Amino acid sequence: MEEEAKKALYKIFAQDDEIEIVDEKGDGRHFYIQIVSEKFKNKSLVERSRMVYRALNDLLKKDHMHAVRLKLKTPKEC
Repeated sequence: MEEEAKKALYKIFAQDDEIEIVDEKGDGRHFYIQIVSEKFKNKSLVERSRMVYRALNDLLKKDHMHAVRLKLKTPKEC
């Protein structure tokens, strides 16, 4: 599932953006996603989250991913 999610996210984010996906419970349904990207510059936390959820929409709708915890930052915020 992590690879499918990364593929979906890299359709929106640049290949040099940092994307980390962790299966938090080992069940393939509960994930922690951390993304560091310039695309978050001048965007609110809500706007950043919407970007990620749009990218993961198909996986969420098919119930492949049940819960997602996000940490979204620009490189300057790290």
